[in-house]
Amino acid sequence: MMATLNWTKFPLVGNHLSLDFVNTKIAEHGVPKDLLEGPADVAAWAVAVKLLDAPRAKKLAKLWQEAGSREEFEEVLRFRKVLHALVEAIAQSESVPPLTLREINAQLRKLNGYTEVLPSNEGFTKRFVLEIHSPTQLLGPVAEAASNLLCYGNPAYVKKCENPACVLYFYDGTKNHSRRWCSMKACGNRTKVAAFYQRQRQQAKRQAKRQRDTK
Repeated sequence: MMATLNWTKFPLVGNHLSLDFVNTKIAEHGVPKDLLEGPADVAAWAVAVKLLDAPRAKKLAKLWQEAGSREEFEEVLRFRKVLHALVEAIAQSESVPPLTLREINAQLRKLNGYTEVLPSNEGFTKRFVLEIHSPTQLLGPVAEAASNLLCYGNPAYVKKCENPACVLYFYDGTKNHSRRWCSMKACGNRTKVAAFYQRQRQQAKRQAKRQRDTK
């Protein structure tokens, strides 16, 4: 039976392809949750980040499920673990292990595709078209994004959401680089509301203490 692809479940808050890939492992009510449960989820994520269109993703997911691409799926999870360690190191101003670079370069060597010329409003434009036949071939563009993060990104802008219960990372592209949360809706407002009620409780305790002291 073919699983339904759900590409709306991924929290695309990373502002960077490699970070959105790392963010496919989340925490829900304090409990770790993996949004990649099988090859079909890899195809769904590719739709979410616009590496594949929905019809192509559905065909590939069906093929991957029928072929039992478990070994390749495990490679996807393994590379995500490598990138998670990389992002964590950048966010904590730590050095990047040489093994991480070797893993990224290994995936870059597998990047397959071709360039085609298309008409545009200005005349013509070139577009690189990915050749995707297996789940691991989606790691090529992710590795390329990670290499761009290392080579051209500002390490100071790679941040973890300030909500202690959240595990998501993002690249802070705001004007003043003052972003603190994965998103205001998911964590920012929730944290502000919690802080407000904490202040209210503390204020109520102080008032109760003053009332006791004046008796």
